[in-house]
Amino acid sequence: MSGKHAGKVVAITGGANGIGQAIVQRLAHEGARVAIADVADCAETVELARQAGGEASGFKVDISHWQQMREFADQVHSRYGAALIAVHCAALQFMSAFDDLTSEQWRATQEVNVLGGFHLAKAFLPAMKAERWGRIVMVASSSFFAPPPRMTHYIASKGALYGLVRGLAAEVGEFGITVNALAPGLTRTRNAIAAVPQAHFDRVREHQSIKRSGEPEDQAAAVSFMVSDDAGFMSGQTMLLDGGEGHV
Repeated sequence: MSGKHAGKVVAITGGANGIGQAIVQRLAHEGARVAIADVADCAETVELARQAGGEASGFKVDISHWQQMREFADQVHSRYGAALIAVHCAALQFMSAFDDLTSEQWRATQEVNVLGGFHLAKAFLPAMKAERWGRIVMVASSSFFAPPPRMTHYIASKGALYGLVRGLAAEVGEFGITVNALAPGLTRTRNAIAAVPQAHFDRVREHQSIKRSGEPEDQAAAVSFMVSDDAGFMSGQTMLLDGGEGHV
């Protein structure tokens, strides 16, 4: 298949819905073969990738468990070959006042959002190093730069991803591997539309330079660039994609 990412194999966490689903569709349309690690059913995403003219496969994986991530990496290699692009999009997100947070909720947030990203990079870096080419993208959040209340656990986890990106980028650049973060602003995923009042979308839009709400496809377009050959000189960076609401 021809396309911007033809011949590339992509491993992505959290591709069953939302921004992750849009990333799968975009990269599959551009020629990549995409393997999705998710605890949710990926059948819809796989079908959307097929309709986009590409190929994707879903794997039931709890990314907070190292053994399951290792098995996922082995399965991807057996089916497609070496995955030289890894995107961490899975996230656990819920609203809670800090006083009401339990240690179990805090731990679960860090295990999915941070440990899952660590596991993904750990599992796929050996192949990238062997090929002396690779792309790693951690999907974080604009909330780190303008923190809303009742999300301390989530914001802390996304802040850890920025640290992971900067530290890892310094270690693997000599192998031709880039590591970057994407920071989406408020995005009109199905879950967000169901959970976030329209009035809040309207308020956010008023503070943006671009006066429309963000769509999952906006984030997918950014990832498409970040994992391309054209982004080979960008590493350890954060791309804030929020319509100009914030600045880094």
